[in-house]
Amino acid sequence: MACNGEVVMVLETKRNPQVWKHFDLCLMSDSHEMARCKGCGKFMKATTNSTLKKHTDRHCPVTKAAAKKSEGGESSGTGSSKV
Repeated sequence: MACNGEVVMVLETKRNPQVWKHFDLCLMSDSHEMARCKGCGKFMKATTNSTLKKHTDRHCPVTKAAAKKSEGGESSGTGSSKV
């Protein structure tokens, strides 16, 4: 979604902390509230948590890279050889 204004201020939210830890709730100059991804900076509608979660899980290059890196670190050393 295109951003039609500038960020006036970042607001606090008590909505789902598992989702919103990756986003800032921004009040825009056109009086709309938008969610800004902390990873890639993309603006999205702040109305549904499921859309935001889908962005971090499937689309955001920053959170996808971090998840892939953490998975790789956990799985190293699993190939044991028995004698």
